Amino acid sequence: MRDEDIVAAARTIRTDPMIGSVAEPLDDLLARADAGERVADDILELLTAEPALREEMRRRLPQEQDTSRTADQLGSYQALPGHGAPSAEILYRCSTCDYEYPIFEVGEPVPDSCPRGHGRLDRIR
Repeated sequence: MRDEDIVAAARTIRTDPMIGSVAEPLDDLLARADAGERVADDILELLTAEPALREEMRRRLPQEQDTSRTADQLGSYQALPGHGAPSAEILYRCSTCDYEYPIFEVGEPVPDSCPRGHGRLDRIR
């Protein structure tokens, strides 16, 4: 939403009798906007403090189409093919028992020997 849209909506709300106690601060903000100051955020803060004004402001602001969630236009979600297991796993195994030690990251240290005391681990993948 553009600042100009917010200021324009505030100008139309200003003529509404429901504006009540925020008329004077709104007049000040609109005068600052006429002077070239960027006051759209302040106007939104002022006019959204009360529920009735917030609804009126929402009604008068231009409605923008939500373009950030276009999945419905593109079709339904399809999962990637295959399994979710890591593809580049390196596996070390003890030649005596069934102990295996996987490596998932480059530079991850490999144990020097089997924790059960059988000797060194051999790379199998």
